[in-house]
Amino acid sequence: MRLAATLALVAGLAVAIALIAWHGVGTVAVVMENLGAGVFLLPLVYAPHIFGVATSWSLLFPEGRRPPFRVTLYAIWIGLAVETLLPLAGLAAEIVKVRLLIRAGVRAADAASLAVVDMTVQIVVLIFWGVVGAAALAGTGSDAGLVWPALGGAAVLAFSVGLLFYAQRGGFIGRFARFGARKLHSERWRGIADGAEHLDLVIREIYQRPLRVALAGAIRCVTRSVMAVELWVAAWLMQHPISAADAAMFIGVAGTIRAIAFILPGGWGLQEGAYILLGHMIGVPPEIALALSLASRARELLTGVPALVAWQWSEGRGLRALVRAGPSLATAPDNEEHRAR
Repeated sequence: MRLAATLALVAGLAVAIALIAWHGVGTVAVVMENLGAGVFLLPLVYAPHIFGVATSWSLLFPEGRRPPFRVTLYAIWIGLAVETLLPLAGLAAEIVKVRLLIRAGVRAADAASLAVVDMTVQIVVLIFWGVVGAAALAGTGSDAGLVWPALGGAAVLAFSVGLLFYAQRGGFIGRFARFGARKLHSERWRGIADGAEHLDLVIREIYQRPLRVALAGAIRCVTRSVMAVELWVAAWLMQHPISAADAAMFIGVAGTIRAIAFILPGGWGLQEGAYILLGHMIGVPPEIALALSLASRARELLTGVPALVAWQWSEGRGLRALVRAGPSLATAPDNEEHRAR
């Protein structure tokens, strides 16, 4: 999977570069030049989305076991960076968020359960925005050839979320682990089965507060609109303004298509191609559509690279502490033996 994701990333980057070259590097560069220092405004416009996602996530924590908001915000910031910039983005982002929560003192079962439930919420939000984007595209009255693919993608996601919800409510994780324990007759698998059953219990505990889960999804739906505002601001700064409906259409349709092709890290190449097609349908020149996609890429780098640096620094600090503690841990048995004598 890692090799496939890396190859997909290389292919996607090649497609993106080819599209830029095809439509004229100079033309696209001129449009991006109009954006200028305004690119540093985009992370500020995007910031409410990060806070909104963190707020949504914090609502899902079991009662009485919610960590400080700064812990949740930090995990979300790092997770979004991993999701947009690294291979195997979606899965890797959830694993990283779980690890960060556990390091902050959250119980492992709580952290893993939150990741599972939150993935379901994320898919529901993508479905909502896919429908919004398709409706906005249909409302343009153009030859909306991407309406059906977007709606089809939303249908696939809806089927996926139905399976996820059924598996979570039905205790599928625990059942699978118990099946493995029976077949392998392993003590380790029996321990995994016990942990999986506890994971199922925590998941059901989260779903026992449906209003909170619904509110978490609603907050995510609302805060994702910030991405449409970001695109609208970028187009305005480039002196090629688009309507709010057009911005919602770009985010909804392209976001759904990008989610379906999750194996492609960051949707490189795919997002650029979708923007060009969508732009053509609403009369946006291809170089402007490409520049809008690149503007969102620039914001991803401006918010994501510092997050990845902070994450690696934190991991390095933890590793250094472990190395320093190594000698004392190694001599601890000898000290105990000496005192016993």
